Amino acid sequence: MAPTLNPDDRVLVQRVSAIQDTPALGTVVVAWHPSQPGLRLIKRLESLSNAGMMLLGDNPSFSTDSRQLGPIPRSALIGIVVSRVTPSKKIQ
Repeated sequence: MAPTLNPDDRVLVQRVSAIQDTPALGTVVVAWHPSQPGLRLIKRLESLSNAGMMLLGDNPSFSTDSRQLGPIPRSALIGIVVSRVTPSKKIQ
């Protein structure tokens, strides 16, 4: 998700109900990977349809997202990223 998120960043996620809560388009969300159990995706919600959510990374050249995986089922949605925590740099 660079440049929005860096590899060492941590995110705070607000859980949502896949049935009731619909994140706004453009929101950064966390969802379960459709074919790799236990792996989470952090992507931007591009669109919603009956087929599922189109989730895209902010760096298309280096992102595995709905362009390769297809629509992600709404049931895979974990939550909305509400904050980023950047680790502090060590003082030497």
